[in-house]
Order: sequence, then structure tokens, then C-alpha cells
Amino acid sequence: MYKTEITRENVVEAENKLFSAQLVSNVEILDQLLHDDLLAVAPKGEIITKEMDLNSHKAKTMIIENASIEIDDIKIMGDTALSIITMTAKGNVMGTPLEGRFRYFRVWKRFDDSLKIIGASFMQLPD
Repeated sequence: MYKTEITRENVVEAENKLFSAQLVSNVEILDQLLHDDLLAVAPKGEIITKEMDLNSHKAKTMIIENASIEIDDIKIMGDTALSIITMTAKGNVMGTPLEGRFRYFRVWKRFDDSLKIIGASFMQLPD
């Protein structure tokens, strides 16, 4: 079976695909990019699963009104890549306005012909 080689370009493409899907809550694309056993840590220490992430997009409890990303760094180790992304965003999470810069740390792993996120964390950066 063909295996996608992990390159910086593959990870950049996957990050951009993820960002675009998050902006419009495209659950189908997010489902493809997030591994079923994903574990993520939110800014206040909450553990987020794939199901929780997808459900927040389905319920439209996370709305991003305006956002941009900058890829700060990507490190590749075998069939795994680590990415650090800075997102500047304005939106609403569960009725609470949210605005600022956020730093994301994601772990991408190759699974046959695709890259999937297996781990992540994010935090809001000080102004």
C-alpha cells in the first residue's frame, strides 16, 4: 500500500486544510484530519477528544469570524511531524466572545495514505 511521505510541504498543506475546515466547521474534513484516538489539551487543562471537537463544530458552539495563521515551525521525525502554529482570531466559543493570538502545538502522524493529528495543545498568548 502507498504511504504518504511526510515532508514540510505535506504538513503545511494539512495545516492549511485544517484551518480552512475549522473556519467553516467542515466536520467531514475535520473527521478525515483528526485521528480517532486524538487527545488535545485546551488552555485551562481540559482534555479534548476527537468526538468533542467534532461535536463543537456540529453544534456551532465555536464560531471563528476572522482569523489567520502563521506556521512557526515544523519538525519531522520518521512518520511523525510536530508543528507549531500561531493563529490570530476573533470569534465566539459557547456564547463567550474570544479574540487574540493563540499558539497551537500539533502532532501529525502518517497513516497509510494520509496525515492525521494524534495530539495537540493550544494556549492564548499574552497581548
